[in-house]
Amino acid sequence: MAASNKVALGGTRGLFTRAEALQQGFTDEKLRKGPFRRVLHGVYRLDSTPLTHELRCRAAAMVLPRDAVITGRSAATLHGIDLARAQDAVEVLASGVKRVHGLRTWNTRRHHSEHMPWGGVQVATLVRAAFDLLTKNPLTQGVACVDALLHSGRLSKQALARFMADRHDDGIVRARRGFELLDERAESPPESVLRVLFRLEGLRPVPQLEIPGEFGETLRGDLGFPEAKVVVEYEGRWHADRDQFRRDERRRAWLRANGWVVVVITAERLATAPTHLAAEVAQVVRQRTG
Repeated sequence: MAASNKVALGGTRGLFTRAEALQQGFTDEKLRKGPFRRVLHGVYRLDSTPLTHELRCRAAAMVLPRDAVITGRSAATLHGIDLARAQDAVEVLASGVKRVHGLRTWNTRRHHSEHMPWGGVQVATLVRAAFDLLTKNPLTQGVACVDALLHSGRLSKQALARFMADRHDDGIVRARRGFELLDERAESPPESVLRVLFRLEGLRPVPQLEIPGEFGETLRGDLGFPEAKVVVEYEGRWHADRDQFRRDERRRAWLRANGWVVVVITAERLATAPTHLAAEVAQVVRQRTG
């Protein structure tokens, strides 16, 4: 494949459509076997172009109608708050769009004030993206994503409350329930998910609980129940930094030696048995508060 042909196909975007390739004399077989990767149905990238979620959004913009609105995790990522991974589907508000692998679409009303031009289509404002996250996702996931928007400082809970006032969209009941569970102190989506699970068990965990440690040092736990002296920590993957791992183990050992129960929840446990682990923690907290 001549370098000039690759540049012509990808242009400055590193993306091209099947129609553009066929116009230049390529065949479907060459597209399958050449130095290309499909991003969405009918849209390809040069294999030298890294796949990011922004690139996936740009690919979607090449096949969507101009009034389509990129929203949810995708919009948050385009606004600089990385909620979507490279392989995640692009979340879109659009009408008359066929179901396509790599797109997650809803035919939902939207107003001009709720989006702005981006890449030949539209991108939702952060407040509209937050609203869609609450209305179109399970409670725990929606709250976790909007917590991240609040934590970034780019969105306020007051602005979201004003946006949601007098709305009657599909999913508004779930959105209002999720709104009451939001907390900008959360530092990661898994922590938010855990907090919501505990709230559904009737508990009120404190995010980023500060505990006086040795020599005036302040120790922090992801989620805590100070009245029961219980700390819950999320462990996604073992730290690549062995020094950090040792510091965490020393901190947890000190807490246990001083009367605290430290519950470490792994990513696997959270993914496979969320309701069970929430009930187990609730039992521990209630036993210690008697």
